[in-house]
Amino acid sequence: MNRTNRTNRLSRHLRIHPRFRLLAFLLAVLCAAVSPAVAAATTSRSMGLDAATGAFREGNAAYERSDFAAAEGAYARAEAQGATDARLYYNRANALFRLNRLGPAILYYEKARKLSPTDADILHNLNFARARVADKVPEPPANLFTQALWSLHTAYSPRAGIWIAYGLFAGALLLFALGFFLSPLGRALSVIAAGLLLAALLLFSPSLLYKLRQQNTAVRAVVLQPVAELYSGPGESYELLFRAHEGTVFTIVSREGVWLAVKLPDGRGGYVRASQTGEV
Repeated sequence: MNRTNRTNRLSRHLRIHPRFRLLAFLLAVLCAAVSPAVAAATTSRSMGLDAATGAFREGNAAYERSDFAAAEGAYARAEAQGATDARLYYNRANALFRLNRLGPAILYYEKARKLSPTDADILHNLNFARARVADKVPEPPANLFTQALWSLHTAYSPRAGIWIAYGLFAGALLLFALGFFLSPLGRALSVIAAGLLLAALLLFSPSLLYKLRQQNTAVRAVVLQPVAELYSGPGESYELLFRAHEGTVFTIVSREGVWLAVKLPDGRGGYVRASQTGEV
């Protein structure tokens, strides 16, 4: 009884200020106005994903019966519905390759690799398609140390890299906290181990940041037409430097209107019309 009385007395002092009542009323009105829009957007997105899933399955079925044109069209519809998935890009690339559309096939293999850089099937088919490209551009020679670093850099996906960084940081914090409950020797060892994890995080961070930057910025372009001309400047009035064939992959340096400044792994470069390429 006494407890009930104290609660009742306390509740009489917890009255809502008029300003807070007005704020609560405005928030309620805002939520009531926004909720239908949010629900509509969520429903629309859900319907789009359902349509994309249906188109993806339709494409798989068409591919299984060797109707590659129908499969490619279904995969295109799935992408138009907002689907962005490495499996979708990979399957569409396979269909395009079967249709002898080498440039678009390499473009979608590259898109699939961008989302799933360690997938062995994607890498195998990409290299197989690259072997069909007329322009054989040799990669610059690299020493064993550089090759080892590049292999480590390409061995994980951006999502996996974020989890690795999170694990290193969380492990370091846990070891620091654990040191307070250990003997002096155990505390010293935990601090050393935590320091090693932080050092590993610092060494790992540049690779992860570079990979995330690559993921969020279109830095490569694939020639989609049989032949693309590269000029010394952004226009056909400039000197024609050389021609690149379908499937050649460039690194995008800059953009000037409808022109892209690009370069090849061997250092050659120039300006090409953006409409002749597809961006990864």
